[in-house]
Amino acid sequence: MIYSELKIGDKELKLRLDSRACVGLERKLGKSPLSVFMDAEKSLPKLEELIMILQASLQKFNQGYTEDKTYDLYDEYVEEGNTFTDFIPVIMDVFKVSGFFKEADMEKAKVEAKGKKQKAVVKSL
Repeated sequence: MIYSELKIGDKELKLRLDSRACVGLERKLGKSPLSVFMDAEKSLPKLEELIMILQASLQKFNQGYTEDKTYDLYDEYVEEGNTFTDFIPVIMDVFKVSGFFKEADMEKAKVEAKGKKQKAVVKSL
């Protein structure tokens, strides 16, 4: 079975959005989960949305991750020295293994996201 792997501390988590999790996520977000990155043309995705996606992607293989446990998991990820912008490719990889787009599309999106990140830094200076 195809999945993305995320290592946090001593945990090796398998991530994938199956159809049930994806539909539940659509209901929570009120839009397609992929639109989180489509909206990123205007600004970076919201942390809340990314954590919702993470929680949904944990359900297939790692039952029991509640919203609170998922927030704790993200906090642990950050405590290990990772950043919000490090987390974005993790979620993009979840979409890839979940059949939202192909590798070539993902590489293009990464290049575009990197360019937007650099522009945002320049604007803030």
